[in-house]
Order: sequence, then C-alpha cells, then structure tokens
Amino acid sequence: MATRDYQETDRDVLAELPLERLNAEISRCLLGYQTGGSSQGRKAFFKRLVMLEDIREQAHGVPAKQRTFSSR
Repeated sequence: MATRDYQETDRDVLAELPLERLNAEISRCLLGYQTGGSSQGRKAFFKRLVMLEDIREQAHGVPAKQRTFSSR
C-alpha cells in the first residue's frame, strides 16, 4: 500500500487501516468537505467521508453519523 493512504480507494485495503489512521483520514475529508472551494470538490470529500465512516463502523464498530450533503 502507498504511504499516503488517502490515495487508496479499495474498501478492503482501507478496512485494514488501524483505527488511528482511519480517523485521521476521516478528519481530513471532513475538513475538505467543510472548507473546500467548489461544490464538486466538497462533494468528492463528502462521498469519501461517508465511505470511510461506513468502513470504520464495519471494521471497528464505531457508529457512522447520518450525513446529508448540503451545498452552501
């Protein structure tokens, strides 16, 4: 796996990440969603955020938040 996990898209590979690394990637995506410039960029961060939270719930038992995308 690459040293920069945020480039990884394979759910199985992401599910093997330690909880700390997964939380860091979730935080990065949440920040990108909240502060990103274009709506397309924010939507990409949002989709990855939801996917990562789902993976974290399945792999580590941390409940995923119910989120909806809202454009500014």
